[in-house]
This record gives sequence, C-alpha cells and structure tokens, in this order.
Amino acid sequence: MSGGVIFEIKEFGVYDGPGLRLTVFMKGCPLRCTWCHNPEGLSPKPEVFRDTRRCRLCGLCGWKNGKPNPEICPENLIKAVGRTVTARELAETIIEYADFILPEGGVTFSGGEPLFQYDFLKETLALLPKKLHKAMETCAFAPSEQFAEIAGLLDLVYIDLKHMDEREHKRLTGQSNRLILQNLSLLKRRGCPFIVRIPLIPGLTDTRENLSAAAEFLSDAAGTVKVELLSYNQLTGAKYASLGLEYEPGFDEKRPINQGASAFGQRGIECTAF
Repeated sequence: MSGGVIFEIKEFGVYDGPGLRLTVFMKGCPLRCTWCHNPEGLSPKPEVFRDTRRCRLCGLCGWKNGKPNPEICPENLIKAVGRTVTARELAETIIEYADFILPEGGVTFSGGEPLFQYDFLKETLALLPKKLHKAMETCAFAPSEQFAEIAGLLDLVYIDLKHMDEREHKRLTGQSNRLILQNLSLLKRRGCPFIVRIPLIPGLTDTRENLSAAAEFLSDAAGTVKVELLSYNQLTGAKYASLGLEYEPGFDEKRPINQGASAFGQRGIECTAF
C-alpha cells in the first residue's frame, strides 16, 4: 500500500461537485502558474512555512538551526503543510463522512495536482464505495494513459484550462498545453460529462482571443461540457505573505476582468461566471 502526501481535507464544500463534498487537497503540481492560488500545494513533499512579516526571530522554534518546530512558536507563525498517509488511511477518513455527504454528495480530489500522485490516487479510489460520487479537479497535464484510467474511475472531471496559445501557456505556467488539450480531446471523444474551469487572469487568460479559442475548441462537445469562468482573487498575495513567500504575478491585478461568457453561449455551451 503506497503512501501519498495531502495538505488539507476541506469538509462540506459545495463548489467542487454536486451536493456536500469532502475535498482532499494533494501536494505536488507540474505547472507553475504565475497566479497560483495554492502555492503550498506545488511541492510534492511536506513543508514548513514561516510568516516572515510578523516573525520576531526569537529563535524558540529552531528555525535558525534548520529544524523548526511549529508547535513551539509563541505567535503561531510557523505552519506545517503536508502529511503522509496511506491510501487505506485516506479512504477510511473519507468513508467516515459518508453518512453526512450521501446520497447527493461525495468526494473531490484537488491540489496541487491529484494526477501528480497517480498510484496513490488510483489505490485510494479503488478502496471507496461505488455509491460515493467521485470527482477530480485537474490541470490535465499528465500522461494520457494515466489520465484516461483515472477519469474512468470518476463520476465527474473538472479541468482547469489556462490558455489556448501554446507559447503563452508555456510562458505563464512553465509547460506546453499540448498534453492538456490532448487529454481534453479524450474526454470529448468519450462523450462523458465534464466541466472546464477557466481562471480569468487580467490581461492574460481573459482576453477575447483566448476565450473565443477555448469556446471553439469545446464547441463539438457542447452537449456534454459545461464551462465555469473563475474571477481572479485579489487576496492571493496575502496568502503568499502568510507563508513567507513572495508573490510576483507579473500583471495588473486591479485591471477590470473581461467575463467573455458570450463566446461560449454563442456556441451552445452552458457557461457560468463566478
């Protein structure tokens, strides 16, 4: 039984699938989006963060020696992120919530990127009851064989689609979008329902050209795909600061966002803006 690393289990969510959800956040991600909302999920390993804005450098936690103890900090400014669990341990935790989230709800695996821990995710899914609704939030940057296998074990797949232009996608995330679009095409061919989430990043992903290109790419799946446009969260920088990280998005955060929902409606695609 292999182990995996998770950094949060959010109880009773309502935005990550139908009904009440248990959302499991897994560590590790192959992308490095300049606007990443969950920087604590990027590394696949457990980490310790320190709020450098408020730290008085008292030395009690042992940070200077390279062995910080989060429990010792008198101001609670040291945060341990990530813990290792076995697939069975995680499955048992999820099953404990079954009485509360069934029959309409279920579990959603998020991150980070769940497919970054493919073996661990596959083992966990195999241990869950069939009646439990299972979903995944993914950037879809994973080997197509793995993506297809995991998608086949799920009831719903959310895919984050960043940018349709390969060069821009690589500039903004560090990776090409070819594999992502290939996996999206796989879902389209299967004809199974899925939801595409597009983060509206001011001046980058919210452009008319990018949204129109995304709508055109999805147009042949109009009957099975839904699109959710997610507005940029201007509080993201505060999260980085609380973790002692620098946030340098490289764009004007206050620039008005172009919603662009009409590009999808014109092609018969159900689209919701948040």
